[in-house]
Amino acid sequence: MNKKTIWNGLSNLNENVSLLDKNILFPVLIFLLLSPLLHSELKTDKSIYDFQTVKEGVNVPVYFTLTNSGPNQVRITEIRTFASCVQSRSLNDVVLGSGESIKLDFVFESLGYGGISINKPIEIYHNDPRKNPLKLYVKGKVTPLEEFQAPIGEVTYNYLVLLDIRSPEAYEKEHILGSINVPQTKLNSWAEKIKKNLPDQILIYVCSEDGIQSDKAVKELRKRGYKQYVSIVGGIKEWKRRYKSQWIISGKI
Repeated sequence: MNKKTIWNGLSNLNENVSLLDKNILFPVLIFLLLSPLLHSELKTDKSIYDFQTVKEGVNVPVYFTLTNSGPNQVRITEIRTFASCVQSRSLNDVVLGSGESIKLDFVFESLGYGGISINKPIEIYHNDPRKNPLKLYVKGKVTPLEEFQAPIGEVTYNYLVLLDIRSPEAYEKEHILGSINVPQTKLNSWAEKIKKNLPDQILIYVCSEDGIQSDKAVKELRKRGYKQYVSIVGGIKEWKRRYKSQWIISGKI
């Protein structure tokens, strides 16, 4: 039913229709005319987020802003993303009043998309039947990793810390490549200092001359709740016996 049809119907009302009938019909007809304007209406600042080009392994922040431009409330019931596009925070079952806005934060994890141009949808389900779901798109190209490159995730997955708790003099004379010198007398304060920034999955290997001092130090640390510390059995002596001079260097680097 369009507006012209409704108004023609009004002008052709039979004169025999009672005033009461007209009082009922007019509000109904006015409602039919205005009802399209009374719907909730969800709008977005952009329909496509184009990140242009990114190197594989880099996480891309993705942002959209949704606004309720209608007079009624908008209820967002569900947000569906594609694989590797993760919501920074859950926003299901959110209500927006008239004129209110909300920012959607996503992270596109590009690892595995090397050499691929993507154009993937994010679907916003809400209570406006005319545009449900509202579809937004993430677009861009992911350039593949070179053979000499590694994503940060691979580094953190394989990451470890090697502590040499011998004296600075013994460490400078010879030590395992990549080890950090934290003398045993300073180990407790060092562990306390870094604990806030230390992920649970990181292991810290502790090395002494023959393993005896590292065993003692790690036992003490674990009593204090530092469960990530592990003593290397046999210490640097066992390392040299097994691997000779491999990875053993001298002096300060």
